[in-house]
Amino acid sequence: MNQEIIGGLDSTRCPEIIKILSLGKRSGRLLLNNGAETGNIFFRDGQIIHAQCGILQGTKAIYELTIWSSGEYRFFIDDMPDIVTVDISMDEILNEATNRIRQMDRITSLIPSSSIIYSLDPDIKEKDITLKSIQWKVLTNINGKRSIADIAQNIGLGVSDAMKVFYTLAKLELLRDADMSEGETSVMRVDLPETSFMTALRQDLTRAIGPIAPFIIMETAQDMDLDLLAEDVGQRAELIETLSSKIPDEGMSLRFLDTMTDWLNTEG
Repeated sequence: MNQEIIGGLDSTRCPEIIKILSLGKRSGRLLLNNGAETGNIFFRDGQIIHAQCGILQGTKAIYELTIWSSGEYRFFIDDMPDIVTVDISMDEILNEATNRIRQMDRITSLIPSSSIIYSLDPDIKEKDITLKSIQWKVLTNINGKRSIADIAQNIGLGVSDAMKVFYTLAKLELLRDADMSEGETSVMRVDLPETSFMTALRQDLTRAIGPIAPFIIMETAQDMDLDLLAEDVGQRAELIETLSSKIPDEGMSLRFLDTMTDWLNTEG
């Protein structure tokens, strides 16, 4: 296989390479490396037909690759994919890539690297917050040990999209650098009643969403105006169902609901 067009992403960003290959109506595979990360963009007669970056495919992979500002690239002639995952115009791709680069420039002014490790702010339980599902999903994976890149991989999110979520969470002052705090222990200090029901609830919810679980239990009970010491089975069932709806992962949500319902039927 012949190989041509080699260079560094620090001098020529991915969108510029895409333009060159598009104007030249090239067919083949553009390989990009950024440290341990790799990605591929496939062209047919100058049009992108497939892209892959980690677990991402299609346009999501393209936009992930276009923000890389370091690494290397190589183009392999006539190396074609077995599948087609991209079917939009080059103008649409390049316009969105430009927007993504501008967003990332703003994000990196606050969060310079995806290798940064955050923990939850100790005062998070005092804050009145409303978050989107993906933001909750990221928040529940923050434990003072995982980096942004680790969390992105863990929940199946592109690194650039994960950094956008972290940017929002940082702007809401819900995060702090892991080395500035004790991390997860701050959230676990929420004072829940020491009952068998609360113990089971806290343990099961922690398995589902991590160390933020005690805070979520307390916040949910307050929103529902429930007494956590009450032994009313109906109230407990309602609390379990509401908490299950706040677990981002559907499989984990169903397991939590089944396990706690079984506990309620057996112990309650």
